[in-house]
Amino acid sequence: MPFPRRKPARIALELLDCIDARNGEASKWDLIKVVGTESQFRYWIEEFLLEGKFVEEHRKSNHYFYRKTEAGELLHKLLENGKIMHAFLKVSGKRLRRD
Repeated sequence: MPFPRRKPARIALELLDCIDARNGEASKWDLIKVVGTESQFRYWIEEFLLEGKFVEEHRKSNHYFYRKTEAGELLHKLLENGKIMHAFLKVSGKRLRRD
């Protein structure tokens, strides 16, 4: 049975939760397990979270680790409170959208 598709806000929340669950610093492998593949990791981490400065990358020997920035902390709080994100998405178009 296939798994239901996760919404982007859910994936971002799970990535940030993963960092918190590992004492504020998750390895590349920890995050790949959340998104499923290396290409999804590149999309989510490199093209979204790193580029938006929500997380920062650092290297210890030959391993990469990721931790949240101040902006990442704020994004995490917004994602945890789904009502705020839902309201923001609702008004982000040209006109107020109906559910």
